[in-house]
Amino acid sequence: MQTQFDIASFGICAVDFLGLVSRYPQPGEKIPLEAFSKQGGGLAGTALTTAARLGARTAYIGKLGRDEYSRFLLEEFQEDGVDVSHVIFDDGAQPPISFIHVEKGTGERRIARYWQEFDLWPEELDRAVIQCSRIVFLEHHFVAAGVAAAKWIKEAGGIVVIDAERDVPGFEEILQLADYIIVSQHFAAQQTGSGNPEKSAHLLQEKYGGIVVVTAGENGAFCRTSEDVFYQPAFQVNVVDTTGAGDVFHGAFMVGLIENWPLPKILEFSAAVAAMKCRGLGGRTMIPSRKEVLEFLRERGISEL
Repeated sequence: MQTQFDIASFGICAVDFLGLVSRYPQPGEKIPLEAFSKQGGGLAGTALTTAARLGARTAYIGKLGRDEYSRFLLEEFQEDGVDVSHVIFDDGAQPPISFIHVEKGTGERRIARYWQEFDLWPEELDRAVIQCSRIVFLEHHFVAAGVAAAKWIKEAGGIVVIDAERDVPGFEEILQLADYIIVSQHFAAQQTGSGNPEKSAHLLQEKYGGIVVVTAGENGAFCRTSEDVFYQPAFQVNVVDTTGAGDVFHGAFMVGLIENWPLPKILEFSAAVAAMKCRGLGGRTMIPSRKEVLEFLRERGISEL
């Protein structure tokens, strides 16, 4: 079957309202925002956007509504070159809305989200599109659809990459089907009982096989295969906001898979892209182009991918 897309995903896309504050306000207190931004977010949405800006052929094949927030996300996808021709439209599928306060100087944030949850079922997906993609990117939303998509793409010889923010019923089966499990240290700790990201990567790999990457923010990323262990330090930048850094890492990582780079180089590239993102407000403002990433690496004495 001829490849149509490098990466397809139907995971969550959100609309983020972000405000930069000098400090978090006390109850009842009003303080000014030093910067404000409205932009697309979400695990799948930001990963696809990152990969598209880095040159991959990406498609969002999930569900959106017909409301103003869904239209906003569609417009952003189209501007970034993410294919939306297979989006499923449903009047009840308004995307999540997040209100994010980002603390100036640390990049740490507090997030409140509003979402009237909806479902997406296997029979709503276009199986042919999934099987014409090289990678399907899954997360912890829409588990039944995720299991079906993972099986379909593996039948076609494709790759399953997953991210998860929390464990949900049925997610175990997706983990078992995954070729690459790329998760935060928080999720890894929940799954394994270990707060050590290197150890939790080892435990996850032993349990599920494949290749496991545990991202640990400023402490870098820990990768485990059946034979090797890799550690990628985080790149130092002037951090404005860490929102979406993990999602950006995932998008960059999948680009490396598409390019068939060695795993250490994929980790290095992904860490660089995630670090560059943190220099601006929100998950997408500072996602770089591939040319910008290469220049960033050259400035640090890294010239080859």
